[in-house]
Amino acid sequence: MMLMTRERRPLRRTGLMSEFDRIHNLVDELMNEVFGSWVTPSLTTTTTPTQTPAWLPYVNMWQSGNELVVEFYLPGVPKDSIELNVTEDTLTLSGKCPTPWGNNTPTIYRYEFPHGEFYRQMTLPFSVNPEKVSAKFENGVLRVTLTPISSTSKSHKVQIS
Repeated sequence: MMLMTRERRPLRRTGLMSEFDRIHNLVDELMNEVFGSWVTPSLTTTTTPTQTPAWLPYVNMWQSGNELVVEFYLPGVPKDSIELNVTEDTLTLSGKCPTPWGNNTPTIYRYEFPHGEFYRQMTLPFSVNPEKVSAKFENGVLRVTLTPISSTSKSHKVQIS
């Protein structure tokens, strides 16, 4: 899902209509600041009651031939802070994206990049073999390739290359 924002052109309205325009612009800004483009969970995404993620990465999922491919958009996230677990019917991704300033406390004028902890658990569209999963992290995109199978449900921790 792509979130599109519209650019407002100044209108030369006066009176009541100018106030409506001002309120509309304020609501748009508030919605973008509160929800942003990073908090767009799909219907198949859940978070656990004990975890409140700071942000949710974008996800693409498609079937190509006999494989299910899932991509997560994780800009700025170090590979070693990503954890990926797969069961027969569920894919779980968690991790943390640090702030660029570390432990320092700078004066921030605008900061829209995602940071903090993330957690996504997705129900897969069909059963997969948790032991036949590959994952590659390149240019801020984690690509997970899964193979369908019918077997007993087990969890398997996936190494990311």
